[in-house]
Amino acid sequence: MAVAVLLTSPSCQTQLSSSSRSQAIMQSSSQGSSEITAAIDRIVEATLWEEGPGVAVLILDDGEILHQKGYGFRDVEQRLPITVDTAFDLASVSKQMTAMGILILMEAGALDLDAAVTTYVPDFDDPDPDNPILITDLLYHTSGLADYTGAAWQGTDAEFSRLTLEDHLQWLNEQEIESDRGVEFEYNNSGYALLALIIQRVSGQPFAEFMGDAIFEPLGMKNTVVFSRLDQRIINQALGYQVSKRGKIEPSSFPSVIAGDGNVFSTIADLARYDQGLRDGDLIEPETLALAFTAGISDDEEEAGYGLGWAVHADYVAHGGNWYGTSTYY
Repeated sequence: MAVAVLLTSPSCQTQLSSSSRSQAIMQSSSQGSSEITAAIDRIVEATLWEEGPGVAVLILDDGEILHQKGYGFRDVEQRLPITVDTAFDLASVSKQMTAMGILILMEAGALDLDAAVTTYVPDFDDPDPDNPILITDLLYHTSGLADYTGAAWQGTDAEFSRLTLEDHLQWLNEQEIESDRGVEFEYNNSGYALLALIIQRVSGQPFAEFMGDAIFEPLGMKNTVVFSRLDQRIINQALGYQVSKRGKIEPSSFPSVIAGDGNVFSTIADLARYDQGLRDGDLIEPETLALAFTAGISDDEEEAGYGLGWAVHADYVAHGGNWYGTSTYY
């Protein structure tokens, strides 16, 4: 069973996580679609802010859509409702799609997962050329690199918003390594931004264009795009919201142009198409997808619990994301 929950952050009055919602929904999986719909309706109605921002929920069972529905508003002020075609910022759920782009290039013979990053980005200043950071280190979050979304970033908000993949590389080259590569798992957004740059360099296309050509368009994901310009308009976008100290709903937004670690905007209708494409092998071979769903092993033989863009659990894979007023889970 596949579950996708896309929501504006203060959609729910309780602190029930997206993964908790999915577990509650999965408990109804043995029932029919009408029972699942009723169960989801009860969960949402019990937690949604009245006349407030909302949520989109998708439930799939072996590719069959059991539930696909929007609740609440994507724009509270304009009272625009959330539908199956409302576009949400997927935030870190985007990482699996970046990894997919890498795997597509691998299957095409354009890159090797075990190659050093410098093989494809020679202007990357590897901190230890004798033990170079590999593409797999970026995928598995074992690179030891500084993270531009963490304490290492000392720039202004305006500089952050305008940070491109090439700018990020220059920033990364100026940072100290935080740990040796391959030693331990440390979730790292810079690693996936660097993967996006590798895709850009290897394919010869802008990252956003490659993702459209290689993934979104072949699967019919017509409402899915990479946000890459501050003046870019996202059709049917769900705006971000937060709750003020006074308990009032207010807008929350911090757009930026860097991608790879986030910034894919999509809908639950398109995620259903994406899920079907994975099941049908439309993007990569089944054995390659199995590799993506397998947790990496670091050099000290400890399992990281993270695959190629997926958090790997005992009996399922998933990923969550959040960014200034929106949260996602798939």
